[in-house]
Amino acid sequence: MRGLWGNPADDGRSRNRNQGRGGENATKTDTDLEMRPMNTSQSCTRIDILNKAAEKAKIRGERENSQPLTQLQKEKFLLKMNYKLLLLTGVWQYVHSVATNVAYYLHVQRPPLTDLGFELLPALTKRTQVISEIMFFICLFATIGYALSPLVYPRRNLYFTLMFSRFAAILVLAQTLRIVCFLITTLPGPNYHCRPDSPDYAPPKTLWDIFGRQDAFFGCGDLVFSSHTIFVLLCALVWHKYCPFKWVRRIVWTLVFIFGLLVVAARKHYSLDIMVAWYTVPLLWAAYDHYFPDKLPLDFEPFPDLPAKYRIERRSGGKGFDD
Repeated sequence: MRGLWGNPADDGRSRNRNQGRGGENATKTDTDLEMRPMNTSQSCTRIDILNKAAEKAKIRGERENSQPLTQLQKEKFLLKMNYKLLLLTGVWQYVHSVATNVAYYLHVQRPPLTDLGFELLPALTKRTQVISEIMFFICLFATIGYALSPLVYPRRNLYFTLMFSRFAAILVLAQTLRIVCFLITTLPGPNYHCRPDSPDYAPPKTLWDIFGRQDAFFGCGDLVFSSHTIFVLLCALVWHKYCPFKWVRRIVWTLVFIFGLLVVAARKHYSLDIMVAWYTVPLLWAAYDHYFPDKLPLDFEPFPDLPAKYRIERRSGGKGFDD
C-alpha cells in the first residue's frame, strides 16, 4: 500500500519543496491577478468579433461552393443597390433644365463683360463654334463606351453600374450648386445669340416655355459654372479612377484642358465659369469618394492582388460592411 499510494509525509515534503521554489512566482501571479481585474466588456467585445468573423467565414464558405455570378448578374445586383440614385439623377436633369429656362427668362441683353480669356484667345465664328461641341461628345461617348466595356469584356472590380452611379451622384451635387450660383447672380451672356440686337435671342415667355422647353446649347444667363465642363470633368474623373493606364489618363486630362480653351474661344462661357468648374467638380468627387467609397457584395469574387488605389470595399448582403 505504501509503494502503491506513496507516503503522505513524502507528499507533504514535496509540496513544501515546490512551494519553496515557486513561492515567489505564485506570489507575483496572485498580485497580478489582484492588480489586473478581468474586464467583462472587453471580453464580450472579443467574443462578438469572433462570432462575426465566424459568421463571415461561414458565408464565404457557402458562397465558394456555389456557382460564381456572371457579369450581368453582378450588374443587376448593383443596379438594385443604386436604382434610387439613378432615378433621382433622371428627375434632376429636368429640374436643371427648368432652372436654366428661368435663368434665360431673367437674362437681360448686355455687352459681354471684360474677360482675360477673351483677350488672349481668338474668337471662334458661329460656324466654327461646333468644334467645342464635337470635343464634348468625343469625351462623353468615349467614357460611355469604356463604362459599358465590362459588359462585353469583364474585368476585375470594373462595373458599369458602379461607374455610372458615381458619375450620377457627383452630377446631381454639381448641378445643384450650379443652379444656386446662376440664379443668385445673372451675368450677361457672351455667346452671339445672347448679345444685344441678336436675331436669335428667344427667351421663354410663358410657363409652358419654362417647364416644357428643353435646350442645352442655346440658353443665356446660366453661366456660373459651365455645365458642359461639369460633364467633361466627370468623364475625366471616371477615367482617372477606373482606368489603370497612366497614358490614357494623361490624354484625357489634356483633352479636358483643350476643351476649356475651346469653350472660352467659342464665347459660350467666361473664363470664370471654366475655372470654377475645374476646382469645384474634383473637390466634390474627392469628398464623395472619401465618405461614400465603392461597395461590393461578398458574392463578388475578391481580387486582393489589385493595387490599393483600385481596391473596392465589399459588403455582405446589405446587413453591414465587411472589414
